[in-house]
Amino acid sequence: MPILEIDKMKVQTKWQEIKDKAWQKTKAAVRWIEENPEAVGFILTAGTIAAGGIKKVCNTISRQNALRQERYNKERYIYDRSLGMYLHTRRPLTNRDFERISMRRKKGERLADILYSMGILD
Repeated sequence: MPILEIDKMKVQTKWQEIKDKAWQKTKAAVRWIEENPEAVGFILTAGTIAAGGIKKVCNTISRQNALRQERYNKERYIYDRSLGMYLHTRRPLTNRDFERISMRRKKGERLADILYSMGILD
């Protein structure tokens, strides 16, 4: 029966494999840059332009998302001073709903009670 000598065996972990591959790719990239110095300027220029475009797209998407969230919050949340909290509605309120609410508020009802009776609260 053969005896295995573990001291001579090289056990390589997954992390070590990833590090070795990254090191090999880095060395290959450096070698390519040394062989093609004229292409480096083009790559840097194209990379800068692409990064600027990506940044602009990300900023636009972020701004649109923030505006969409703000519009949703304005349409769906109503502040009730008597309770001191925001109330979430099922749907955006119409002008007719606001008229009914203002009439009932003048009679002295609480906003939460009005919205609950109208079936608007979520």
